Amino acid sequence: MALRIPIDLEHPEDRPLVLAAEVIQAGGVIVYPTDTLYGIGADALNPSATERVHIAKQRRYRKPLLVIVPDVDSVSPLCREITPAARALMEAFWPGPLTLVLPASHRIPREVTQETGTVGIRLPSSSLCIRLLRLAGRPIVSTSANVSGEVPLHSMDDIESALRPYVDLLLDAGPLRESEPSTVVDVTAEVPRLLREGAIPAATLRGLFPNVT
Repeated sequence: MALRIPIDLEHPEDRPLVLAAEVIQAGGVIVYPTDTLYGIGADALNPSATERVHIAKQRRYRKPLLVIVPDVDSVSPLCREITPAARALMEAFWPGPLTLVLPASHRIPREVTQETGTVGIRLPSSSLCIRLLRLAGRPIVSTSANVSGEVPLHSMDDIESALRPYVDLLLDAGPLRESEPSTVVDVTAEVPRLLREGAIPAATLRGLFPNVT
């Protein structure tokens, strides 16, 4: 049975985060608040753990999973190349709601990439997420805490009702305000390509990087 623990979003205590980190290190699955919404998380380098995330989402068709990291230096081991454009976008918009799609390294399981050869990576602005990542000592997948195809859930009661059989721990920060998802940019080539407009508008990207297509 999943354990539900309250946590302060702005000033989180270490105790629940240490427990969540231990669950992740053991191959478990958690629900945790991010800077955009509640996410389902697991060790991004553990194939069985990331497979459990897909099961929790109840997806008929598998999709790649986003990975979050605690700092820019953590990106290099997860990808084969970081282009100058990718570094410029990191400098301009990280930490924040920008996901960069990079060529995945051999360390990333197919359960994360879904054999696309790429991985989406984000450095969140949430201090809670950063602390959790540092305590876990590994990158964490992050996908919205809801059943695939349904609307994102902002209430922990709704999340628990939908996902309790599939997760080991829920970090309850109370209702989260509705927010836009991250903007997604493909930086696998020299010229960045906008895949999804989200919290960072396309006009803002092009204001700094006119060559974004």
